[in-house]
Amino acid sequence: MNGTRVHGRRGARGIALAATVFTLAALAALLAGLWFAALQEYRIGASVVRERRAFDAAEAGLDGAVAGWDPRVLNRLDAGDSVLFSGLLANGGASYSGSVRRLGPQLFLIRSTGAAGPARRTLGVVTRLDPLRLADRAALVASGPVRIGAGASVLGLDGDSSAACVGAPPAAGVILGTAADLDVSCSGGVCLGGSPVTRVDSAVRNQSVPLLGEAGWASLVAAADTIPPGGSPSSSSSVWFAPGDLSLPAGPSAGPAVLLVQGDMVLETGARLAGLVVVRGTLVMRGAGGRIEGSVLASGADLSAFTGAQSALVYSQCAADRALAAAAPARPLRERSWTALY
Repeated sequence: MNGTRVHGRRGARGIALAATVFTLAALAALLAGLWFAALQEYRIGASVVRERRAFDAAEAGLDGAVAGWDPRVLNRLDAGDSVLFSGLLANGGASYSGSVRRLGPQLFLIRSTGAAGPARRTLGVVTRLDPLRLADRAALVASGPVRIGAGASVLGLDGDSSAACVGAPPAAGVILGTAADLDVSCSGGVCLGGSPVTRVDSAVRNQSVPLLGEAGWASLVAAADTIPPGGSPSSSSSVWFAPGDLSLPAGPSAGPAVLLVQGDMVLETGARLAGLVVVRGTLVMRGAGGRIEGSVLASGADLSAFTGAQSALVYSQCAADRALAAAAPARPLRERSWTALY
């Protein structure tokens, strides 16, 4: 009887021990499962955060490339050429790198890859050059007095000597703020041509920068290379800015380019320019020769001492448009127009 009781107690103890071990093992497995599930959730969450940061970095790269567009570099790229860029997000933890590739005369492809740890996201956007548009077209737009001597001529009939654009519509010869500002010395006004020959627009009267306004002037100056004292524009740039007066002697033609002059501008015998010329002071052309093909915006013009046998100012839509395109920023084709590449 006693031996049987001892054996039963030992059996009960063995069963209790086995049940305890099994329970502990089950609890350990459950805890391990919970820990593994929590770890997986943490990893997934961290991965999502990194993916989002990488995406934000890629988008910041696109936005930065468009906002920081440098016409002096990017607008001179040949089709197929590209420029690289890179940067870091302000809060750290993510970076971006990419390229701006020229696709054609007006279109560019911007690719930006954001990186946050092992996460990578790449976005792309197609941009188009967005040049300033001149509201009015003329060989000369002046907000102040204009004097044209017997030896000079101002023609609004398109005369692009490069034949780059055929059949461009004619423009006005001269647009003025008031008819009283025009003083023409040639017989019968034969030194003026255009459609119309002259036009009065009170909106340009007394403007320091006709048609462009201060905002347009500032945007062009921001894209310009500064002409050093005593220097002159050259083919090394397509947008030039003279912070004071500018005097150009005879020399090789420059353009098509945008030339911005803060003060007065004097063209001597034989000086030739093409593109858009904006003079906040007075344009003076004198001597035998000298020619600007494109469009001139000035506070005033004095061509009374011009003695050349050819036209002093000749309107050219192509030359003016090419010059403005060289200084143009880029804009996405649509708002938030990026696409995820991978």
